[in-house]
Amino acid sequence: MILLIAAAVASCAPKTAHLQHQDWAPDVLAGLNDFMDMYGHPKAPAYAVFDFDNTTAIFDIEENQMNWQLENMAFEMDPNRLREAISTDLDLASGVYDGWIADVSAAYTHLWNEYGPFTWRGLEGEALEAVRKDPMWQELGGKMYSMYEVIYAHESPTICYNWTKFWATGMTDTQLDSLSVKTHTICSSQPTVAKTWKGSPDIKSAIGPVEFGYEIGTGVTDNLRELWKTLRDNGIDVWVCSASGTRQVLMAVDVFGLHDYCTGVLAMTVAHDEQGRLTNRYDYETGHAFLALPGGGWQEDTLATKCQTCGPGKVTSIMNAIAPKYGGRGPVACFMDSTGDFNFCTEFSSLKAVLCFNRGNRKVTDGGGLIAEVAIYERDVLGYDLKKANEAGDIFYMLQGRDDNGMRSLRPSNSTVVLGETEERLFANENNYAQYQYFVDNKMSVRDILEKFCIKTPAEDSPLGFKYGFLNSYDGYRSK
Repeated sequence: MILLIAAAVASCAPKTAHLQHQDWAPDVLAGLNDFMDMYGHPKAPAYAVFDFDNTTAIFDIEENQMNWQLENMAFEMDPNRLREAISTDLDLASGVYDGWIADVSAAYTHLWNEYGPFTWRGLEGEALEAVRKDPMWQELGGKMYSMYEVIYAHESPTICYNWTKFWATGMTDTQLDSLSVKTHTICSSQPTVAKTWKGSPDIKSAIGPVEFGYEIGTGVTDNLRELWKTLRDNGIDVWVCSASGTRQVLMAVDVFGLHDYCTGVLAMTVAHDEQGRLTNRYDYETGHAFLALPGGGWQEDTLATKCQTCGPGKVTSIMNAIAPKYGGRGPVACFMDSTGDFNFCTEFSSLKAVLCFNRGNRKVTDGGGLIAEVAIYERDVLGYDLKKANEAGDIFYMLQGRDDNGMRSLRPSNSTVVLGETEERLFANENNYAQYQYFVDNKMSVRDILEKFCIKTPAEDSPLGFKYGFLNSYDGYRSK
């Protein structure tokens, strides 16, 4: 009788779903399926959190949209409004931005007067052909996108990430949704291509001519769709926490066929004016998560993130807007690619596994570079698999390679082939290998590696002879 009861109970136990795609790195495929076996069908509700750009999607959905806006003049601002938007929150007293603001404003004003007014829909046909023949179009594209890089170099990442959201100033949510659906659909249907904005030396300007390279092309692989589905099939909710704009991410989840497997999205939120149009002001008070409705559509949640969903703010956002739904518990798995994800992929004591997508260009001054090194160190030096890492009190880190060329794909390797290249890269350069060897030589623990090498350290204070690190301060490994 006891044997019969045990057999009946076993037959009613939920069956664990596994990943089937073979173009994962073999150790990653094994680690993810081990995770499904060990932590699937949890007794208490559990969840995983994904970054979106360069993690869920290959390349950046928001940067693709920004470039599409420039290529097609898809803006809902007159020249005065644009000048105000691109000046928001910057340290104008420093003088760093005087020439950039002047040049961008002059180029946009010229194009507006000659070919405008512009709208969120962008130009088409003969009107688009005409604007693209004007040297001021290249002047605007190069200067406006280069200004993004200048801001990143001189301001905090939070100001920089806000600034990119203000390109949608003047649009309604419905208009931005339509623009996002269009750009996501177009950019995911074509191979990634490298292009260049090239200003003319014949144009009188404060900065002079600028050349700026950019990429068009993004999308989600079948591997990622299968991963989201497999997590959900195993009783683990899937959340997104992204530094892209909320509307852009919601539409990407829909366009890329992820909606049915998504529980909710946390992303950057912009305030609206009284007419319901997006402004050049971040919304810290009422920016909420959005919940995916069965069969399609989104419902704004009641829990506010109360911060920007980037860097350490991702940890705060998860604690404010997701964890309360799970008895205050943190995520059991996280997925990342860069510095902006380092905190939420290292600080939660609840974490069992983290997968880092290898961009092949993440240096020792980037969180993605450090995690890439740690993943290989755990596997090859510490001898970890998921079970051994967790038994040792560590998060199990994995590194997944990809191919940025053509229609973009994952590879059965930890190494990546970056856009325009044919040879794979495990790490970005020799400094990553030197830092990795330091871990080996000093028999470092995962905790000591992460807590030491995440802090910005100049070359003169470095035991490696070169600068490393990317954070000014860090709350600590598994500190939450």
